[in-house]
Amino acid sequence: WNRLDATTQPVAHDTAPGDLSQWWLGLDDPLLAELVNEALQASPDLRSAQARLRAARASRTVAAAARFPSVTASGSGSRSQSSEEVGSGDTRTFFSAGFDASWELDVFGGVRRGVEAAEADLEASMARLENTRVSLAAEVASNYVEVRAQQILIGIAHANLDAQSETLQLTDWRAQAGLVSIQDVEQARANREQTRALIPALETSLAAAEHALDLLLGRAPGTLHGRLAAAADLPVVPQQIAVGIPADTLR
Repeated sequence: WNRLDATTQPVAHDTAPGDLSQWWLGLDDPLLAELVNEALQASPDLRSAQARLRAARASRTVAAAARFPSVTASGSGSRSQSSEEVGSGDTRTFFSAGFDASWELDVFGGVRRGVEAAEADLEASMARLENTRVSLAAEVASNYVEVRAQQILIGIAHANLDAQSETLQLTDWRAQAGLVSIQDVEQARANREQTRALIPALETSLAAAEHALDLLLGRAPGTLHGRLAAAADLPVVPQQIAVGIPADTLR
């Protein structure tokens, strides 16, 4: 942090945006923003964290209810008719109702401690939800950058391969003219083949990064290939990344 060059590197400024809850929007990459939003909507982990948050809120409500009076009420009704053969044949209707209320004085603070514990569990669930959200967005962005980086490296490798093929052809012509030795030709050929051998490994890394993105978005591997096929530049980090001190960025 303290070694950043203010003229060339991102630095902290008082005028920088203070809300980093959607930091990926600052990278100015529409496709990345789409992928992060889709992941946040589709992630099972995030839905589980949201479910735990709802459960914690319900537990807090139950714990807080113990501080108030408990009221119960009941009612019933019945109707009977005696047989005309053995009785008068009269019909009788009976009704009954009950009401009860109770309240336990929290002398020793047990109810208060229970409410405090439930509130702490709620805050912990909220923190876990935010942690899951932050981690998911970071994983999507990291794999997206990996996709773009591998595409750039593959493009460079193909450009190098074309250049080395031309160099090999020129070296071969010079060898035929007696200007260079056959060793120079074989060296140029080895350089070209080393570059050619590098390309499949880069393509494998690209496919792995794409598949990781698919899984983060809850998709089958290969689903996003069409959207990612067109190579693009790496996302650009904004010049103003935070407000104040490093702790503000961490928050």
